[in-house]
Amino acid sequence: MGIIIAIGLATGCVYALVAVGYSLIYRTTGIVNFAQGGFVMVGGMSTYWLLERVGLPYPLAVVGGMLVTALAGWILWIFIVLPLWRRQAASFVVILATLVFLTVMQETVLHTLGSDPRTLPVWTGGLDVQIGGGRISGQYVLVLVATLLLLAGLGAFLRWTPLGRSMRAVASNRETAELLGVSPERIGALTIVVAAALGGLGGLLIAPAQLTAFDAGLTYGIYGFVAAIAGGFGSLPGALVGGLLVGLLQALTARYVSTTFEAPIAFAVLLVLLVVRPHGLWGKRWEQAVA
Repeated sequence: MGIIIAIGLATGCVYALVAVGYSLIYRTTGIVNFAQGGFVMVGGMSTYWLLERVGLPYPLAVVGGMLVTALAGWILWIFIVLPLWRRQAASFVVILATLVFLTVMQETVLHTLGSDPRTLPVWTGGLDVQIGGGRISGQYVLVLVATLLLLAGLGAFLRWTPLGRSMRAVASNRETAELLGVSPERIGALTIVVAAALGGLGGLLIAPAQLTAFDAGLTYGIYGFVAAIAGGFGSLPGALVGGLLVGLLQALTARYVSTTFEAPIAFAVLLVLLVVRPHGLWGKRWEQAVA
């Protein structure tokens, strides 16, 4: 039972990073980026490509994977989202465009690395952790610790740095922020690049413990979106709690019910939660915090 919970929490951390990306982009641009889960896949697969095909040392391959993922986010902003944003395209058009971009990323990886699942060497040197009567890879613990540190650092960045305050200002009121000299377009670009990097790092962290593949981004995107809604769009604590909740539900359902029911149960819990708390677990608190 302890091992199942640990795996669910680690997987939920990746969903939380995806959920944070959804929330950041939505609050600063008003856009729901359904390519967000694809950045998790790109992070893991591009690192594999740099390590195994290019032959870079593992640390350089990790850095390169992060840069490739950040570049993918920048391309999405410059060539797709920004032109549609300037033309004030309908929200469903932008959503469709991000879904198409996700498909392009998937097809690019498919034709570059094939359809076989890939993995990466563990970051913890083969260290295992004793939980109850079993052992689990230390990589899962690393995912949990790294996610907590990342979200704490991101929260401090948003609250205490000038650039972070600019991002919060755009999230609060785009027109007012522009009058005060803050460029919403630059903040939008920064937000998408940061969100892409967070997703890519999630892919780098989880790939050594679980397999990744060209189509993994869709799964991470769906569950990450569920986590974002459950936690309350725009909430860092909510994204974390939502991600952990979804990860635990998925792991427990797969273990004690069936993998077939992972998605139905997750969405059923989301529906119940939205009926009870329409703003999500942290929705109102976050709105008051950034006001």
